Amino acid sequence: MKGVSFFYTGIIRDRLLLPDLAEEMQDICSSLGWHYHYFDAAEPGGLEGIYFSPENCSPLFLTFDGQDRLLSPISQITCSLLKEKGLKPDPVYGVECSTQFAGPDVHITLIRLFRYLAGKYFHDFGLQDTGRYWETGNRETLEKQFLQGEKQLIHLRDALETLDLPDASGHRSLEEKIEALLRKKK
Repeated sequence: MKGVSFFYTGIIRDRLLLPDLAEEMQDICSSLGWHYHYFDAAEPGGLEGIYFSPENCSPLFLTFDGQDRLLSPISQITCSLLKEKGLKPDPVYGVECSTQFAGPDVHITLIRLFRYLAGKYFHDFGLQDTGRYWETGNRETLEKQFLQGEKQLIHLRDALETLDLPDASGHRSLEEKIEALLRKKK
């Protein structure tokens, strides 16, 4: 359960734009006090781009593979494992970010930032937003989604607090007990 989050995919318009993207993001991150790191293609893994992390938010990656596709280092490892098994790794291209604990202001800032970056640096950019701000631009809608995510987390916390952990000889798994408790809370 991650609450409000978004998932983004894309292909950079031109690989020659990567230094400009990284420089612009470094300026933005510095001015907002966000941590960041530049990945050089010469580093292990061969990704190029920038990682950044607003406070209380999942890390975000604007890192690209050799085919100019957006790919986080974690996804890169997953893709490599899938390719070794002869599977097509397309579903893992892209990055997911949870903003539930960062709040609506950070979420709005990031969505506006990605709208700007999509127009300037990307072609074939997509973003799916559980907060629905990307689609609507409506703060009230977003705040409702944050409240819903908060309620879900409270229900989970309450269920876990009342959870009677099974002993090793129990027939019901911990997973089954959690699912049963969550169904009761709905």
